[in-house]
Amino acid sequence: MEKKDDFCINCKAINSYVIDMHNGELVCTNCGFVAEESIIDDTYEKRNFGSDNGGNRSESRIGGPMKAGEGNNLGSNLIKINKDGNAIRAKSGGGSYNQSPTERNYEEINRILGNKDVAKSVIEGTKEIYNQVIKELKMKGRNFKAMVCAMYFIASKKLNMSKSFKDIALMFNIPEAKIKKAYNHIKKVVVNVLTVEQQNETLKNYIRNFCDENKENPEYKNLAQKIAKNINESSILEGKNTNTITGLSLYIAMKLEKTNSINKTKICEGRVSESTLNKAYEEIKNYFDTIIPEDYKDKIQKCLLTD
Repeated sequence: MEKKDDFCINCKAINSYVIDMHNGELVCTNCGFVAEESIIDDTYEKRNFGSDNGGNRSESRIGGPMKAGEGNNLGSNLIKINKDGNAIRAKSGGGSYNQSPTERNYEEINRILGNKDVAKSVIEGTKEIYNQVIKELKMKGRNFKAMVCAMYFIASKKLNMSKSFKDIALMFNIPEAKIKKAYNHIKKVVVNVLTVEQQNETLKNYIRNFCDENKENPEYKNLAQKIAKNINESSILEGKNTNTITGLSLYIAMKLEKTNSINKTKICEGRVSESTLNKAYEEIKNYFDTIIPEDYKDKIQKCLLTD
């Protein structure tokens, strides 16, 4: 174990943290509190100080980085959950750990998502994505919780139960930037996620349903659908959920069409908060030339950039 200078946020013991490279965790040796989970050792093992090869201390054994949970089974520690829901370490006194690394990671995915009452279908979808990722990518240096959150983002989007990066960050108490970093790492290898065409169809249906419910004219509906399609295909607001893109597209179309039958409050109702819509509108302002259909571009200055 590698020593790390710090104080435990659970018991306040000073310099009590160690990095357990075998299990990939930052652990307090005083109270057993796990401060960070699934740290992955990205160093190379150039010398063998173990006894599993007869005490040979040569530098000939050079392997790749060790994934969390991999390695020998000696001195394994078990994880249990305390009454506050925190993972703590209980020493087992050695012996083997019967679960494989994949089984342990499945268990951790169940724990992370299950604690937040995530739908079982989404949890299973997250595991499917995990299987795809570990076949194609190295996980060294990656925070496992952030990776699970990124996989959850993709799985929920696939099942039309999407949440934004911000929503997930708040839900799991993890920085949004960490989730985005993990997402950018895995998105290139994940298959069977909604294609751009499928995402466009989902947005189109959301807008059609809204317009039908509010008896809006076809011109307004078609304009909002075109704007949503352009936003989605440009990836300008990548990571925003369907409700945010739908609400934003309806709002921009409302301003361009100067329709009086609906307003921002009506658009946001049951879909997205006004503050979220306002922030998304500010983000998209510099890209109006990209997302606004050609026959409406002459209205950008008058309708969108002035109050």
